[in-house]
Amino acid sequence: MAGTLIVLGSAQDGGTPQLGSGAGVGAPRLVSSVAVVMDDGTTLLADVTPDVKEQVARLGRVDAYRQRSSRNAVDHITLTHAHMGHYAGLVQFGREAHNARALPTWVTPSMASYLAANQPWAALSELGHLDIAPGFGPFDLGSGLHIRLIPVPHRAEFTDTVGISINDEVLFIPDIDSWESWPEAEAELARHRVCLLDATFASLDEIPGRDLTEIPHPLVTDTVGRFGHLAAERRLILTHINHSNPIGDSNSLAAAAVRDAGFEIAADQMTIPIGG
Repeated sequence: MAGTLIVLGSAQDGGTPQLGSGAGVGAPRLVSSVAVVMDDGTTLLADVTPDVKEQVARLGRVDAYRQRSSRNAVDHITLTHAHMGHYAGLVQFGREAHNARALPTWVTPSMASYLAANQPWAALSELGHLDIAPGFGPFDLGSGLHIRLIPVPHRAEFTDTVGISINDEVLFIPDIDSWESWPEAEAELARHRVCLLDATFASLDEIPGRDLTEIPHPLVTDTVGRFGHLAAERRLILTHINHSNPIGDSNSLAAAAVRDAGFEIAADQMTIPIGG
C-alpha cells in the first residue's frame, strides 16, 4: 500500500522563532516531526512536539487522513527520545485534552521506563490513553506500515535516542551527536530512499555566549561533505534547524550551497509519496 510522508515541522526543539528571541532566521517553523498517512488513512506520527495541536490540524489537508474513522487523532505514535521537542506534546493526548484511547506508542525500553516512572507521562498509560509498546522492532503496524528503531549516539540525560526507519524507505534522524560516532551511518542512509537528517547548527559560533559542544550536533557542512556522494540516488533532506541557522532562510548563500550539493532543506508541510 502506498502513502504520503508529511513534514509536520522542521525546527529544533524550541521552534522558529524561539520564545523570547524576537525573530529567527527565515520564515517561522514548527518543531521537527513527520507523519505518514497511508492510502487507507492509517496515520503514524513520529515525535510528538509542543506544536502537536497545530501539526495534527494540518494533517486535515491530506485527503487520505480525512477518511479516517478512528476516534484517536492518529493511529500510531513513535518517539526518538526524551528531549523536550520530541515528546512533550504527549500531554495533548490525555484526559484534559484529546482523551485518546489505547493509542499504540512504539518506543525503546529506555523510553518506556522513563514514561512509566515520571508524571504526567505515567498517567497517560495508567489511564489508558497510550498503549506503550517497548522494543526496537521491526514492528508491524498494519496497513503496509512497519518501523524499526535504530540506536544513535545522542545526549542521554533521560533516555536513549533512536532514528526511525519507516518501511525501510524513510529514515528520520532529527538528533545525533555526530556522524563519526555512529559507524553504521552511511550504510543506513544508503538503505533508504528518503533521509531526513539533523541539521541543527551550521557553525560552532552560531549562538553567541553558548558553548555548542555542550549540545553536540553535526554541522551542516559535515553532513553535506560526508554524505554528498549518496545524493544522486536518494533524497537527503536537512531538518531540525535551529532558529539561528542560516539555512533556515531559503534565499541565503548557505541554503544555496546545500542545494548545490544535492541536498534539500525541509519545509513545514513538505509532502513526499512513498510506497506504491
